[in-house]
Amino acid sequence: MNSVIKLKKLLWMDAFAGLSVGVGVLLVKELIQPYLQLPRSLLTACAVIALLYAVYSFHLVLRKPQSAGWVRILIYGNSAYAVFCLGLLWYYFNEASWLGRGYLLLDSVGVGTLAFVEWKLWVQCFKNDLAHQLK
Repeated sequence: MNSVIKLKKLLWMDAFAGLSVGVGVLLVKELIQPYLQLPRSLLTACAVIALLYAVYSFHLVLRKPQSAGWVRILIYGNSAYAVFCLGLLWYYFNEASWLGRGYLLLDSVGVGTLAFVEWKLWVQCFKNDLAHQLK
């Protein structure tokens, strides 16, 4: 399977993961908030961010030609969000329950892993573009 097809499949996974997490957290935040011991506003913000990533990923996967620049923005965004979640984990460490800490850690690891795998496939898909830019 070539790299472009793998990247497209990964973008579909990214889009559906963001959609699932965003909708899921919005639907059950009132139920899970006492167990996570994280502010409701934080859960809402994380869910909205996940939905925005889903919209952007769906946009990328539905574009006919894959653009190196647009995919790179997703990779940078995922990387930044993974670091942001680690910052939230540090900030709310004493307030959050172990489930809340696990949620933030899992969010960071999941999105960070997506960013890493997307970057590896991005390099494979667009290495010719990269070589031309470096000349």
